[in-house]
Amino acid sequence: VDFYAKDASEFMVELAQEGGKVDVVFMDPPRSGSTPVFLSSLFKLAPQKVVYISCSPDSLAVDLEMLTSNGYKITKAVPVDMFPYTRSIETVVCLSRAKK
Repeated sequence: VDFYAKDASEFMVELAQEGGKVDVVFMDPPRSGSTPVFLSSLFKLAPQKVVYISCSPDSLAVDLEMLTSNGYKITKAVPVDMFPYTRSIETVVCLSRAKK
C-alpha cells in the first residue's frame, strides 16, 4: 500500500500523465463533490474499483452519474448515520468497472 499526501486533483493528474496504474481509488470529496479534473484523471487511470465516501447526497448523485456514464457500476451503497437527529448522512458507495 502506498500513501501520498498531496492535493488529490493535482496528484491524479500527475499520475495519469505518468501512465500510472492503480487498483482501487478511495474518494472522500468535500461537500461540493468531486472536481472535473479529478474525475477525468480517474477515468484515464481506470481503476477496477472506486470507493466513494460522501457527506452530501446531492453531490453524490451528480458524481455517480458521471462515474456510471464512464464505465462504472454501483455494486453496493451503505448509508451511515454518524450524526443522529440531524439532516447529515454519510454514504459509502462501492463501484466496479463494468465488464466490456
